Amino acid sequence: MNRPDEVHRIFHKSDDEVLQQSDFKLASFIENKSPFVKRFAQLADPYAEEWGSATTIARNIVPDYASVASQSVETETLNAMVSQGANFYQSVLLYVRLAFPDNATVLRLFGQQKYEAARNSHVKLPGLLQTAYTQASKPEYKLALMAKGLKESEIEMLKTMADDIVKQDKAQEKAMNDRTIEANNRITALNVVWEKMSLVCQCAKLVFQKDATRYNMFLLSDGENQTVKPEETPVKLENI
Repeated sequence: MNRPDEVHRIFHKSDDEVLQQSDFKLASFIENKSPFVKRFAQLADPYAEEWGSATTIARNIVPDYASVASQSVETETLNAMVSQGANFYQSVLLYVRLAFPDNATVLRLFGQQKYEAARNSHVKLPGLLQTAYTQASKPEYKLALMAKGLKESEIEMLKTMADDIVKQDKAQEKAMNDRTIEANNRITALNVVWEKMSLVCQCAKLVFQKDATRYNMFLLSDGENQTVKPEETPVKLENI
Protein backbone atom coordinates (compact mmCIF):
# COMPACT_ATOMS: atom_id res chain seq x y z
CA MET A 1 0.00 0.00 0.00
CA ASN A 2 1.14 3.54 -0.74
CA ARG A 3 1.93 5.88 2.11
CA PRO A 4 -0.58 8.72 2.57
CA ASP A 5 0.49 12.11 1.30
CA GLU A 6 1.86 14.50 3.89
CA VAL A 7 -0.12 17.64 4.59
CA HIS A 8 1.66 20.80 3.44
CA ARG A 9 0.68 24.46 3.62
CA ILE A 10 -0.23 26.05 0.31
CA PHE A 11 0.53 29.48 1.78
CA HIS A 12 3.39 31.13 3.67
CA LYS A 13 1.55 33.65 5.81
CA SER A 14 1.06 32.89 9.50
CA ASP A 15 -2.18 31.19 10.57
CA ASP A 16 -3.43 34.37 12.22
CA GLU A 17 -2.69 36.42 9.10
CA VAL A 18 -4.63 34.01 6.91
CA LEU A 19 -7.64 34.12 9.23
CA GLN A 20 -7.50 37.91 9.48
CA GLN A 21 -7.26 38.24 5.70
CA SER A 22 -10.11 35.78 5.29
CA ASP A 23 -12.41 37.80 7.56
CA PHE A 24 -11.71 41.00 5.64
CA LYS A 25 -11.88 39.50 2.15
CA LEU A 26 -15.06 37.56 2.94
CA ALA A 27 -16.81 40.67 4.23
CA SER A 28 -15.74 42.55 1.10
CA PHE A 29 -16.86 39.69 -1.10
CA ILE A 30 -20.32 39.59 0.49
CA GLU A 31 -20.69 43.36 -0.02
CA ASN A 32 -19.70 43.04 -3.69
CA LYS A 33 -21.15 39.61 -4.45
CA SER A 34 -23.36 40.68 -7.35
CA PRO A 35 -20.61 41.67 -9.85
CA PHE A 36 -18.67 38.51 -8.94
CA VAL A 37 -21.61 36.19 -9.59
CA LYS A 38 -22.36 37.89 -12.93
CA ARG A 39 -18.95 36.81 -14.24
CA PHE A 40 -18.34 33.64 -12.19
CA ALA A 41 -21.37 31.48 -11.42
CA GLN A 42 -19.39 29.24 -9.07
CA LEU A 43 -19.15 32.14 -6.63
CA ALA A 44 -22.92 32.25 -6.14
CA ASP A 45 -24.47 31.01 -2.89
CA PRO A 46 -23.56 28.99 -0.95
CA TYR A 47 -19.93 29.96 -1.72
CA ALA A 48 -19.80 32.75 0.87
CA GLU A 49 -21.38 30.53 3.53
CA GLU A 50 -18.93 27.71 2.79
CA TRP A 51 -16.02 30.15 2.98
CA GLY A 52 -17.25 31.51 6.30
CA SER A 53 -17.74 28.00 7.71
CA ALA A 54 -14.23 27.00 6.60
CA THR A 55 -12.80 30.05 8.38
CA THR A 56 -14.72 29.24 11.58
CA ILE A 57 -13.56 25.62 11.52
CA ALA A 58 -9.91 26.68 11.07
CA ARG A 59 -10.15 29.27 13.84
CA ASN A 60 -11.61 26.73 16.30
CA ILE A 61 -8.72 24.28 15.94
CA VAL A 62 -6.25 24.47 18.82
CA PRO A 63 -3.31 26.71 17.83
CA ASP A 64 0.14 25.16 17.77
CA TYR A 65 1.42 27.10 20.78
CA ALA A 66 -1.30 25.47 22.91
CA SER A 67 -0.30 22.01 21.67
CA VAL A 68 3.35 22.79 22.39
CA ALA A 69 2.46 23.89 25.92
CA SER A 70 0.57 20.65 26.54
CA GLN A 71 3.46 18.59 25.21
CA SER A 72 5.96 20.57 27.32
CA VAL A 73 3.99 19.86 30.49
CA GLU A 74 4.06 16.12 29.81
CA THR A 75 7.79 16.24 29.00
CA GLU A 76 8.64 18.21 32.14
CA THR A 77 6.62 15.76 34.25
CA LEU A 78 8.41 12.81 32.66
CA ASN A 79 11.85 14.34 33.22
CA ALA A 80 11.02 15.03 36.86
CA MET A 81 9.86 11.44 37.36
CA VAL A 82 13.04 10.08 35.77
CA SER A 83 15.17 12.27 38.03
CA GLN A 84 13.26 11.15 41.14
CA GLY A 85 13.44 7.52 40.04
CA ALA A 86 17.21 7.69 39.53
CA ASN A 87 17.75 9.30 42.94
CA PHE A 88 15.52 6.72 44.61
CA TYR A 89 17.38 3.86 42.93
CA GLN A 90 20.65 5.25 44.31
CA SER A 91 19.13 5.31 47.79
CA VAL A 92 18.13 1.66 47.50
CA LEU A 93 21.57 0.77 46.20
CA LEU A 94 23.04 2.33 49.35
CA TYR A 95 21.10 -0.18 51.46
CA VAL A 96 22.35 -2.97 49.18
CA ARG A 97 25.93 -1.91 49.90
CA LEU A 98 25.21 -1.77 53.63
CA ALA A 99 23.55 -5.20 53.64
CA PHE A 100 26.09 -6.84 51.33
CA PRO A 101 29.39 -4.94 51.72
CA ASP A 102 32.03 -5.53 49.05
CA ASN A 103 29.73 -7.93 47.21
CA ALA A 104 30.06 -7.05 43.54
CA THR A 105 27.85 -9.95 42.49
CA VAL A 106 24.83 -8.66 44.42
CA LEU A 107 25.39 -5.14 43.09
CA ARG A 108 25.37 -6.52 39.54
CA LEU A 109 22.15 -8.39 40.27
CA PHE A 110 20.59 -5.09 41.33
CA GLY A 111 21.80 -3.50 38.08
CA GLN A 112 24.48 -1.13 39.38
CA GLN A 113 26.49 -1.47 36.14
CA LYS A 114 23.47 -0.21 34.16
CA TYR A 115 22.87 2.90 36.22
CA GLU A 116 24.94 5.45 34.27
CA ALA A 117 23.30 4.53 31.00
CA ALA A 118 19.82 4.52 32.52
CA ARG A 119 19.87 7.43 34.97
CA ASN A 120 18.59 10.00 32.44
CA SER A 121 16.69 7.64 30.17
CA HIS A 122 12.91 7.32 30.35
CA VAL A 123 13.32 4.16 28.26
CA LYS A 124 16.01 2.38 30.30
CA LEU A 125 15.33 3.54 33.86
CA PRO A 126 12.01 1.69 34.30
CA GLY A 127 13.80 -1.58 33.53
CA LEU A 128 16.49 -0.81 36.06
CA LEU A 129 13.93 0.02 38.76
CA GLN A 130 12.03 -3.16 37.94
CA THR A 131 15.24 -5.19 38.22
CA ALA A 132 15.96 -3.68 41.64
CA TYR A 133 12.38 -4.40 42.73
CA THR A 134 12.57 -8.02 41.59
CA GLN A 135 15.83 -8.62 43.47
CA ALA A 136 14.80 -6.69 46.58
CA SER A 137 11.59 -8.73 46.78
CA LYS A 138 13.47 -12.02 47.03
CA PRO A 139 13.55 -13.32 50.63
CA GLU A 140 17.32 -13.76 50.66
CA TYR A 141 17.78 -10.02 49.93
CA LYS A 142 14.61 -8.51 51.34
CA LEU A 143 15.21 -9.49 54.96
CA ALA A 144 18.82 -8.28 54.90
CA LEU A 145 17.84 -4.94 53.32
CA MET A 146 15.04 -4.36 55.80
CA ALA A 147 17.40 -5.19 58.65
CA LYS A 148 19.50 -2.22 57.48
CA GLY A 149 16.51 0.10 57.47
CA LEU A 150 14.96 -0.21 53.99
CA LYS A 151 11.18 -0.23 54.35
CA GLU A 152 8.93 -2.68 52.56
CA SER A 153 6.94 0.25 51.20
CA GLU A 154 10.16 1.58 49.65
CA ILE A 155 10.73 -1.75 47.93
CA GLU A 156 7.22 -1.50 46.47
CA MET A 157 8.01 2.07 45.45
CA LEU A 158 10.60 0.73 42.99
CA LYS A 159 7.87 -0.98 40.98
CA THR A 160 5.48 1.96 41.36
CA MET A 161 8.08 4.38 40.01
CA ALA A 162 8.90 2.08 37.10
CA ASP A 163 5.22 1.76 36.18
CA ASP A 164 4.61 5.51 36.56
CA ILE A 165 7.51 6.42 34.26
CA VAL A 166 6.23 4.02 31.59
CA LYS A 167 2.75 5.50 31.94
CA GLN A 168 4.05 9.06 31.72
CA ASP A 169 6.18 8.17 28.72
CA LYS A 170 2.99 7.07 26.96
CA ALA A 171 1.31 10.34 27.98
CA GLN A 172 4.18 12.32 26.47
CA GLU A 173 4.03 10.26 23.28
CA LYS A 174 0.29 10.85 23.04
CA ALA A 175 0.81 14.61 23.46
CA MET A 176 3.34 14.53 20.61
CA ASN A 177 0.98 12.54 18.39
CA ASP A 178 -1.94 14.81 19.27
CA ARG A 179 0.13 17.83 18.25
CA THR A 180 0.87 16.25 14.88
CA ILE A 181 -2.78 15.39 14.31
CA GLU A 182 -3.94 18.86 15.34
CA ALA A 183 -1.29 20.46 13.12
CA ASN A 184 -2.46 18.40 10.14
CA ASN A 185 -6.09 19.27 10.83
CA ARG A 186 -5.26 22.96 11.19
CA ILE A 187 -3.18 23.09 8.00
CA THR A 188 -5.86 21.20 6.06
CA ALA A 189 -8.54 23.61 7.30
CA LEU A 190 -6.43 26.68 6.55
CA ASN A 191 -5.65 25.38 3.08
CA VAL A 192 -9.39 25.27 2.37
CA VAL A 193 -9.71 28.88 3.58
CA TRP A 194 -6.78 29.97 1.42
CA GLU A 195 -8.21 28.24 -1.66
CA LYS A 196 -11.62 29.90 -1.16
CA MET A 197 -10.06 33.30 -0.64
CA SER A 198 -7.54 32.95 -3.48
CA LEU A 199 -10.22 32.08 -6.01
CA VAL A 200 -12.23 35.19 -5.17
CA CYS A 201 -9.15 37.41 -5.22
CA GLN A 202 -8.08 36.01 -8.57
CA CYS A 203 -11.54 36.52 -10.04
CA ALA A 204 -11.57 40.08 -8.70
CA LYS A 205 -8.72 40.97 -11.07
CA LEU A 206 -11.12 40.54 -13.96
CA VAL A 207 -14.31 41.71 -12.26
CA PHE A 208 -12.77 45.01 -11.15
CA GLN A 209 -10.36 45.73 -13.99
CA LYS A 210 -11.75 49.25 -14.24
CA ASP A 211 -12.29 49.86 -10.52
CA ALA A 212 -8.97 50.57 -8.78
CA THR A 213 -10.47 50.83 -5.29
CA ARG A 214 -12.17 47.46 -5.29
CA TYR A 215 -9.39 45.91 -7.36
CA ASN A 216 -6.89 46.76 -4.61
CA MET A 217 -9.36 45.61 -1.97
CA PHE A 218 -9.02 42.05 -3.25
CA LEU A 219 -5.28 41.94 -3.84
CA LEU A 220 -3.77 38.91 -2.13
CA SER A 221 -0.18 37.85 -1.80
CA ASP A 222 1.75 35.44 0.36
CA GLY A 223 3.85 38.34 1.64
CA GLU A 224 3.16 42.03 2.02
CA ASN A 225 0.23 43.16 -0.10
CA GLN A 226 0.96 46.26 -2.19
CA THR A 227 -1.50 48.60 -3.82
CA VAL A 228 -1.42 48.20 -7.59
CA LYS A 229 -3.32 49.94 -10.34
CA PRO A 230 -5.61 47.54 -12.24
CA GLU A 231 -3.89 48.11 -15.58
CA GLU A 232 -0.52 47.15 -14.06
CA THR A 233 -1.64 43.55 -13.59
CA PRO A 234 -3.29 42.29 -16.78
CA VAL A 235 -5.49 39.25 -16.24
CA LYS A 236 -5.28 36.17 -18.40
CA LEU A 237 -8.60 34.35 -18.43
CA GLU A 238 -6.95 30.95 -18.67
CA ASN A 239 -5.30 31.53 -15.26
CA ILE A 240 -8.54 32.25 -13.45
